[in-house]
Amino acid sequence: MGKKKTNKVNLIICGVAFVIMLAVLFSEGVENIVNALRQLNPLFLLIAVACMGVYWLGEAYGLHLAAKSLEPKTKFRTTLLVTMIGQYFNCITPFASGGQPMQVYTFMKRGMPLGSAMTALLSRFIVYQFTLTLYSIVFLIFRLSMFTEGDLKPLTFLVIVGFVINTFVIALLFMLAFFRKATTKLAHGVVRLLGKVRIIKDVDDKIEYIDKELSTYYENFLFIKSRPVMILKMFLVTVVQLLFYFSITFVIYIGFGMSETDFFTIIACQAFVLMISAFVPLPGAMGAAEGSYAAFFKGIFGDYYTGVSTFIWRFLTFYLPILIGIIINLRMSRSGVDLNSAEEKLKEQENAQ
Repeated sequence: MGKKKTNKVNLIICGVAFVIMLAVLFSEGVENIVNALRQLNPLFLLIAVACMGVYWLGEAYGLHLAAKSLEPKTKFRTTLLVTMIGQYFNCITPFASGGQPMQVYTFMKRGMPLGSAMTALLSRFIVYQFTLTLYSIVFLIFRLSMFTEGDLKPLTFLVIVGFVINTFVIALLFMLAFFRKATTKLAHGVVRLLGKVRIIKDVDDKIEYIDKELSTYYENFLFIKSRPVMILKMFLVTVVQLLFYFSITFVIYIGFGMSETDFFTIIACQAFVLMISAFVPLPGAMGAAEGSYAAFFKGIFGDYYTGVSTFIWRFLTFYLPILIGIIINLRMSRSGVDLNSAEEKLKEQENAQ
């Protein structure tokens, strides 16, 4: 199946998930939903939307710091466009894996060399993952014990699994950077083992490809190490960015006029939902994200508001970037830029270099 057809299928799946979410919401009774929405202060709904906007701006600014360091003529509006394209394709692909090729391609269409685009995006990814891992450690230490009993006890295992996955990604990235020879030998050994059991064909070609990728990553990491001030700025921006993202649910909570649960507990629950979603192989971790959110926040919002709050949170953090991404994708297609063929064109570019 081609990339364009795959993306269409993913969009259809997202649409079906949205309809199912609405059906579950309205199964609680239309009158109850309407009454719950009437209790929500519209000002706080706007603040929640603004929090999502700050999250996107923070993501764009963090990426812009790296992009401008590499290519000083890069404009922020270009980086913002690249960011929203990444948000869109990450939402509609499993494990949020589809955004980066589209982002690299868009940077190149705006005049940035392939190597600079990849380095900027890798720098941003490393800092984001590192910051998210630090947040996770803090929340696990100070709030996980609150959810190890009762109905939420089974979810604590999933939270820990998600944390381990995020930590493993960071550990792997740093291992590739600081233990290059050992990592290369390990990668070669794994490839040869897979070749012996006939899972991989053309072992030599695969080893050559891995060596090239590891070399590219190492060169990119040398760039990161040479810009400590830039990395610190990216880290601080990401701290603020994630804080606004985690605060969306708290804003919804006080918008309903509630105040029994403290801010730190609510953003910790939000972080736990994100940890669980990290290893679900569906676009946007569909099902798992909504289910874990409802489970964690049922005791906070109560039966009356949980369904509505789940819908508002999911719409702002998942469906809204998809809607914006569709509009951007259509406008770019009309101008002759086909993002669905980005991966094929990037491969052609890499082979030509």
